[in-house]
Order: sequence, then structure tokens, then C-alpha cells
Amino acid sequence: MLAWDLEDWITDVGADLVEKCFANASSLTTTESAVYEIWLLDIEARNGGVSQYFCNHGIQQWAACQAAAVAVGLSSFRAFADALNAIIGTAQDPYEVIRAQGEPAEDLWYFYQSGVIQELREIHQNAL
Repeated sequence: MLAWDLEDWITDVGADLVEKCFANASSLTTTESAVYEIWLLDIEARNGGVSQYFCNHGIQQWAACQAAAVAVGLSSFRAFADALNAIIGTAQDPYEVIRAQGEPAEDLWYFYQSGVIQELREIHQNAL
């Protein structure tokens, strides 16, 4: 389970970045883009599992999320991405693959969530 301070941080910073993104998506810094991408993954996974992320945003958003994590050196994200990519493979519809796998795939994010968000918060604070 995510510590309250981390949950509050990702929720608050993510909400601020959504507003900034809607105003002008190209105005996000590299670090802000990574926070936005992880926030999007986190909020969807907490609401309905990893499949909900893919249902609402698709494989292109997942590619953007991975690229944003790499761009800021979010090393703790790599293990999650590797595990999730091993599940979805080359599927055209990751949503269906994750739904078929059931709870272990749906809840995969929770095994990595705390470490990823903690590291992301540190990266974000250092960028300020």
C-alpha cells in the first residue's frame, strides 16, 4: 500500500500537471512529463487495475510512459515495465491480455508503486 504522503504527493502534483498539460502540453518539462505519465498510470491502476489504464489510454500511452521514465532515469520503473511487458508481449490489445491474466496482472503495479513514486518525487524535487 502506498504511504499517505506519497499518495497525496502524486495526486496533488498530477492534478496540477493535468491543468498545465491541458493549457499547453508542450510546456511540460521532461520531469513534469514523467510525473504526468506515472500519475496517469497510478490513478488508473488504483481506480480499476492495470487493465483500466490500457482500456482508457492504450498502448501508445504506455510507450510514452516508458519513454518518460527512461528520460528522467527512473530506475525503479524498469522492473515494473519489464514485468508488465512480459505479460502483454506483442498483444495489440493489452487490456484483454491483462483481464485474462486476472488479479496478478491487475495488481502488478502495487508491487512497484511505492518505490517508483518515492524515486519520482525525489527526481521532481531535485528538478525544482
